[in-house]
Amino acid sequence: NTSGCTAPAPTVLPVTVTTLPDAAGVITGTALLCGGTTGVAYSCLPINNAVDYVWTLPAGATIASGAGTNAITVNYSGNATSGNITVYGNNICGNGATSPPFPIIITPLPDSTGVITGSPSVCKGATGVIYSVTPINNATGYVWTVPSGATIIGVSNTNSIAVDFGLGAVSGSITVYGTNTCGSGALLPGFSVTVNNIPPTPVITA
Repeated sequence: NTSGCTAPAPTVLPVTVTTLPDAAGVITGTALLCGGTTGVAYSCLPINNAVDYVWTLPAGATIASGAGTNAITVNYSGNATSGNITVYGNNICGNGATSPPFPIIITPLPDSTGVITGSPSVCKGATGVIYSVTPINNATGYVWTVPSGATIIGVSNTNSIAVDFGLGAVSGSITVYGTNTCGSGALLPGFSVTVNNIPPTPVITA
């Protein structure tokens, strides 16, 4: 001061300088999945200066564990769609650069079966009776069942079949569901078929 006196110690204000998080690196994990898969692990290397990790996922996918960290597990719903996973670091100063996109390819399960069409009433011994359903989305194959005593003739792995009803055939249900490499679609109530007896051959007596 003007008298030449000096303070015994200066006043100090500590200043911390925080930088933005570094750019996120490459994500690792499983890229080819079936709809409905759960607990799939994804991660990236730790991001310098990041206190939080912000992940984005394809539609139908949710983080099951690890939210806010560099390692997560993901659950995919049955109707999840293909898309990209990305991540970036965050702190009080803002966001770092986003990682390169990690492409996810989802193979969905087949949709539920539609209504089966065909003859609801047949006679024993009938042949080549056609039954069909509208093509099932995401199905690469079809699994049919027919009543006891009935037989699928020709190709059965399509949305349309031909059925022979033997003389021992009984009434019952016809069912179908779609399949692909990921599994089977829902099996809905079957199509009821009534199998009618043929009148017996009469005997003439004199």
